[in-house]
Amino acid sequence: MTDFETTSDRPNALRSPALALAAIKLLMHLPFLGRFGYHHDELYFLACGQNLAWGYVDHPPLVPFLARLAHGLFGAWLPGLRLSATFAGVAAVALTVHLARRLGAGPFAQWCAGLAMLAAPVFVRTGNLLCIPAFEPLFWLGGAHLLVSVLRDDRPKLWLGLGAVAGLGLLNKHSMLFFGFGLVLALLATPHRRQLVSPWLWLGGAVAALVALPNLLWQVDNGWPTVEFLTRLNATTMDGISPWQFAFGQVMYMNFWTAPLWMTAVVAGLRGDPRRPERVFALMWVSIFLLLLTLGSKIYYLAPIYPILFAAGGGVLERFMAHSRLTWPKPAYLSALVLAILSFAPLSLPMLSIDATDRYASALTLGAFDNAYELTGDLHGQFGWPERADAVVEVYRSLTPEEQDAAYVITSWYGPAGALDYFGRPQGLPPVYSGHMSYHLWGPPPEPTGPVIAFDIDMEELVLWFESVEVVRTVEIPEANPWNREMEITICRGPKVDWLELWPKVRNWGH
Repeated sequence: MTDFETTSDRPNALRSPALALAAIKLLMHLPFLGRFGYHHDELYFLACGQNLAWGYVDHPPLVPFLARLAHGLFGAWLPGLRLSATFAGVAAVALTVHLARRLGAGPFAQWCAGLAMLAAPVFVRTGNLLCIPAFEPLFWLGGAHLLVSVLRDDRPKLWLGLGAVAGLGLLNKHSMLFFGFGLVLALLATPHRRQLVSPWLWLGGAVAALVALPNLLWQVDNGWPTVEFLTRLNATTMDGISPWQFAFGQVMYMNFWTAPLWMTAVVAGLRGDPRRPERVFALMWVSIFLLLLTLGSKIYYLAPIYPILFAAGGGVLERFMAHSRLTWPKPAYLSALVLAILSFAPLSLPMLSIDATDRYASALTLGAFDNAYELTGDLHGQFGWPERADAVVEVYRSLTPEEQDAAYVITSWYGPAGALDYFGRPQGLPPVYSGHMSYHLWGPPPEPTGPVIAFDIDMEELVLWFESVEVVRTVEIPEANPWNREMEITICRGPKVDWLELWPKVRNWGH
């Protein structure tokens, strides 16, 4: 067998556990897709989907398009909204196992790679919500498969396919650029640097640019809002994540029981044959890790490369165990991965009540986190949005018919704005405006000629804008995150400012 021959060339290649693991992944999610309620990000994506464009302040257009498609197909059925994210996770598991097989892994390593995908909390959580990170592994794994064919099988024309995958990945999230950054540096550091003079590689880059061009033109037309958003994000949220937290977070987000796989992939890739695709994957991880560590990054931004490492590391681990005369390491490690899945599933999926989930999170982490919602915040974010919208509708209906005709609603951020649009507008609630994220692009509101209902806006701001400000109701959702557990509904009258002049000042393109 040649250096680059794999088990995928053998007659027994169809014995891959990809189908079984993909089915397990699907069964993990289906019972819990509608367990709690809509997440505020999902409501925002639905609002963006009703305002289709080639871009939005804080994300590209793919997920809003999927949100609109799901709503058209399934209506208000919450599991239907999330099915695309779940199926993306299912496909990612199958692609991970298949990549392991292509890299020469036997059944043990393939099971390890697939089980690691089921054990990593970040992939389990994102598979249960319509969210942008749910689709990232698909594009990175698709790129990895094509890269193996280019480098190992000498099929340079597939750079065109890789370019198309990268372009679609950019329409999902701009962090697909990290894939390209790591790939270029990895090629430069290996004998595959000759690919950099291949016309097919440059044509592939042109394909990626062409696919992503509509979003780029949208950025230009709207004054590069995503650049401002990322700048503010880096100065606030990311500035609070230390390099140590970022590095340690890789182990936590992937589940420490998967560490033998991806760490083995990195170490063995750096020490192994420089012609192997595994060397390229290892160098990609190192370069992207160092880039994000230096720039400051959210911990999960590195997540989409780990399925590739799970696939690459499994084969190395399998060969290492094959040289040992001991028979217990293989079943022991598979058992550990299964135990990791069972242990972390209640933390990543809404299997328990939210209070029980918080208690479980504290027990599982031995109290390492002061507040359990630091781990379960996405689950807390799925409570109370219909109730909040109903409360605002009740306040609106308390107005006289003349006041209702002139009223509209303003909110502080996209969460309540999306909830009021989705749950309130069908009940007759008037238009909703906000200066936050893409909602700012859809404004401004008209000059007030009647009462304005403000929802979750600080009194300190409202008294600068209106002569009369009256809090008429406070909505409390005990299960929500502490920072939005209580929201005030305020009726405002008598504008002090010109709204057209105020609108640019209330623009908020940061978290």
